[in-house]
Amino acid sequence: MPSIRTEITEIVTGLGMLGYDSLERALVRQPREISDVPAPTWEAVAAAVDDPKFRVDAAGAWRNGVVFFESDEGLRRRPPLSIEWKGGHKAPGLETVPVDLRVDHVFLISCKYASKILLNASPSQLFLSEPPSGDWYDEVAPDQHQALYEAARVHSGDGELPAFVTDLAKHHRSRLRPTLGEWSVECADAYKELSLEVGRASALRWREGLSSKRRREAMLWRLLRIGPAPYFVLGSAGNKTLRVRVTTPWDWRRRFEFKDFECWGEDAGQPRVGWRATVRDHNSAHDKAVEGHVEIRWSHGRFGQSPEAKVYLDTAHDAVPGYLPLR
Repeated sequence: MPSIRTEITEIVTGLGMLGYDSLERALVRQPREISDVPAPTWEAVAAAVDDPKFRVDAAGAWRNGVVFFESDEGLRRRPPLSIEWKGGHKAPGLETVPVDLRVDHVFLISCKYASKILLNASPSQLFLSEPPSGDWYDEVAPDQHQALYEAARVHSGDGELPAFVTDLAKHHRSRLRPTLGEWSVECADAYKELSLEVGRASALRWREGLSSKRRREAMLWRLLRIGPAPYFVLGSAGNKTLRVRVTTPWDWRRRFEFKDFECWGEDAGQPRVGWRATVRDHNSAHDKAVEGHVEIRWSHGRFGQSPEAKVYLDTAHDAVPGYLPLR
């Protein structure tokens, strides 16, 4: 379920689009235009916006909604008839567009800005492994994974754990994980070797899967969450704001030309793959780069669950090809 800060950010952004002259008036009662917000959630948000911990978040979200209400690319000062809140609902299939609000069944809004995370995927899906694997560490670095497990098993002092990492069951992981708050020297050395090999092998798999320019271009669009429908990112973090329109591949190709996509393993203290795409901007006639990285780590802590791949954007959002400032 979303945190109260997330609920404030998303719901108050919607309230700012309704033409009220203040957040206080908008919170008097739940507007009929805002749907899919349960009464307990509404009451919690209305009570929390005055909490000193959330005042800056609420003010930034309100201002973003107001800007979208007034924008020529947004509502053009026409109060919407419908604002649907996604909340904790999960998409039934692969979600290519990160939507938090849908306005008048047309405008798609994402309110996530503080995080640099673009998406969270399974490594086999991201790195185009065929067939999909269960545990990515076993797939690309089995020897290093086993060596780390052996060191961790000794460190834990639990002689009842299985001898091979591939035999770990859920109850074994539940026993092992709490003993690994701090790596021993042996564990740290083994983890470094695992990290280097996972980064190297993952980058190699990625390059092999991106065998054509068309595939590399499509991967860039996937990383940047550029999909079949345009959407808006309205976010704030402290005193910073971000308001951009994310284009579709069709619009993207009208202004930009994809040149190349590179990836490589990094020595970063954990399994990590760096990536960089080069794009020609026809408006400026210059090439520009967009950069990021992928962190490959266990879900729910050391040896908790199979590794996941988190994709991070290192380039500033407003400098990304296809992320256009809201006018």
